[in-house]
Amino acid sequence: MNGILYKIKKLIRIIIRFVAASSEKKHLKLKFGDIRSVLNSSSSTMALNSKRPFYESGILKWTRKSGELYIMPDLEANPHIVISGMSGFGKSTLFKSLLFEIRNANISCIVFDAHNEHSDVVRNLGGEIHNAMYSGINLLELDGASVSERISELCRLFKEIYSLGYIQTTKLSDCLWYTYRKAGARSRSDRDLSITPSLKGLLDEINIFIRNSKSVGESNTLLHLRDRLSLLNSSAFNTSSINMKEMHKGLHSLSLANMKSKEAQLIYIGELLNRLYSSMHDSNKQNAIGLYIMIDEAQFLVDNSNNNSIIAKLIEEGRKYGVGVIIVTHAAITLNKKIMTNSSTFVTFYAREPSEVSYITKIISGNNPHMADTIRKMISSLKQNQAILISNRFRDPILISTPKFNAILANNHEKGLLENEIIELLKSKAKRPLRYSEITAIDPGIESALLTKLVNLKLLDRFALYSGSGNEEWFMLHNNSISIEHEVWIRRLSEMLTSKNIQNRIIDNSTGPDIVASCNGKRIAVEYETGSKSFESTLKMISLRLEKYENIIIVTNDTAFQYYKSCFGRKNVAVIPAKEAESIVNLILELK
Repeated sequence: MNGILYKIKKLIRIIIRFVAASSEKKHLKLKFGDIRSVLNSSSSTMALNSKRPFYESGILKWTRKSGELYIMPDLEANPHIVISGMSGFGKSTLFKSLLFEIRNANISCIVFDAHNEHSDVVRNLGGEIHNAMYSGINLLELDGASVSERISELCRLFKEIYSLGYIQTTKLSDCLWYTYRKAGARSRSDRDLSITPSLKGLLDEINIFIRNSKSVGESNTLLHLRDRLSLLNSSAFNTSSINMKEMHKGLHSLSLANMKSKEAQLIYIGELLNRLYSSMHDSNKQNAIGLYIMIDEAQFLVDNSNNNSIIAKLIEEGRKYGVGVIIVTHAAITLNKKIMTNSSTFVTFYAREPSEVSYITKIISGNNPHMADTIRKMISSLKQNQAILISNRFRDPILISTPKFNAILANNHEKGLLENEIIELLKSKAKRPLRYSEITAIDPGIESALLTKLVNLKLLDRFALYSGSGNEEWFMLHNNSISIEHEVWIRRLSEMLTSKNIQNRIIDNSTGPDIVASCNGKRIAVEYETGSKSFESTLKMISLRLEKYENIIIVTNDTAFQYYKSCFGRKNVAVIPAKEAESIVNLILELK
């Protein structure tokens, strides 16, 4: 009997250990790099070769062999992370590494990308890129709020971004109310309207107020207000193409690089974060992380008022709803104090500016003057891909080597030499886009898995193009100044024309059109546009082309088609979407 009880107890212990191990696997583990040393409270540095036992506390996994450092956000006081340091020392590389691990754990993620730096990585991870110029947020859309609440929110937003005075803010509130009334609002408590007003409608209302001004001062106040808001009169703020519910699923990147105005960027990100904050409260509370909001180059995307405060709110309350925030910035000192206070993990790379060094030193060392001296010297002597990390669960600062994305091949890879040879081959052969079949024809040893690895490491760019026989995969050596999308489409358009015996020539320089086609005695300029050019640049390009060519055909991706069609479609200028690219043949043949 005792033997049976013993076996039952043993079985129960095994089951408990198995369940505990299974539940532990569900925790997100973010690898930050390899530990170099740990600085304890007495300011002594402990080297890795000391006989420290295996240690794991939810944030640190340290073995004698490797010394790897992990953060487990679910086990932290909160899941938020702040990464700071000067440009070029590894912040964005660490950002990409964390993004890979978050998506590999099947956790949803929203990336705010100031310079369109992470679009390739997001695309390779199966994410969706939203160009802020065309993925609009209608600022006047109620989105569940009352008319009064929306007016108040917009007045606060514009007041902080544009430093509006009391009189301007009051006039703005009046104009907004009249705009909503014309859209069908009967009272300020209405939450549903028959017509959705837009920023264009608000500008029209301001013009009416200007015409009805009773004094020069009142007119000047409204003119100043109109001039500020007219800079926002674009598809980015007049249309609503972003589904906030869908933003909570999968991976989404908001590219803000094409927004030339800092104020436009601030308003866009501020409004989107406000809506994320509101939708967060409509969700059930969660114990595990379900969504990460990642903001790179935060010094460009947040200011000291509005966006800082909404991020602070997300950080204060996000844990309860399974929302985490990761912020990367050049200057931690510019962030709202609540952001720093409520972030469990802080990582700093090299910093040089004295006030920033002093601020970071205080965060890391607290009230320990001995440690402060050591930390201050370390911050100013960190090398590339070196950083100092602290966490709520591990107070002693840790010196780490962060991941290096350019370390392409592991030394123990059995095909290392072969892969190195293939990489050198691709560097010479793939300066322009090649189909997958064309790449494998170069060398049979080039496998899909290797290409995916090189794409993830940003050595290659990949672009999927739908054709009649299915999706074509194209690859090109990564080049910051050349878009693979643009290069692939130029080649495909040339192939389409050639297949129908239309003479054409690709012009590979910055002064000519992408393609010059000749038909029926006419010379036609063919351009492919990704939507990244400014309105002024595109208009200038069209004017120059019409001086030399009788017709222009602009092919653009589906996202930017409506914008180009409405802005640039005219006599002798045809705009067609990429999905209908084959119609370019009939279009040219019909020209007389």
